[in-house]
Amino acid sequence: NGMDVQEWNPLTDKYIATKFDASTVMDAKPLLKEALQAEVGLTVDRNIPLIGFIGRLEEQKGSDILVEAIPQLIKENVQIVILGTGKKAMEKQLLELETKYPEKARGVAKFNVPLAHMIIAGADYLLVPSRFEPCGLIQLHAMRYGTIPIVASTGGLVDTVKEGFTGFQMGGFNVE
Repeated sequence: NGMDVQEWNPLTDKYIATKFDASTVMDAKPLLKEALQAEVGLTVDRNIPLIGFIGRLEEQKGSDILVEAIPQLIKENVQIVILGTGKKAMEKQLLELETKYPEKARGVAKFNVPLAHMIIAGADYLLVPSRFEPCGLIQLHAMRYGTIPIVASTGGLVDTVKEGFTGFQMGGFNVE
């Protein structure tokens, strides 16, 4: 189990418009955020923090907690983009985000590889609220693309995300 470093390479990623490496990431990230905002129909503003989530919509991945927490998150000056498929009730909640929070949130309930790459590249933060995660790759993708992972303190997430250095660990995720 490991990251495909050919597919997840910001210098050659065919799904992102601006290619970058460690020396150009600070110039590329704002452009990639603006491209993501435009792609999903959010207000294009590089100064608004953008939070991403990519994953299965089921309890193991913590997507139920995330959906429940969105009203609190949205009170802040943030945007959120959620991409995933899974339980039909959660997919329905996801699709309702746009109606409830048209200026702040987008929910995409389908498998979309290009959008996943755009989220990883364009988001400022990637939430990984898993209740159980033996290894996990999404946080590795985020770190490789200069996106800060915010993860539950469980399984392989603890081993790969170093608190305050490569991301943040939030203990056990809950709505608070």
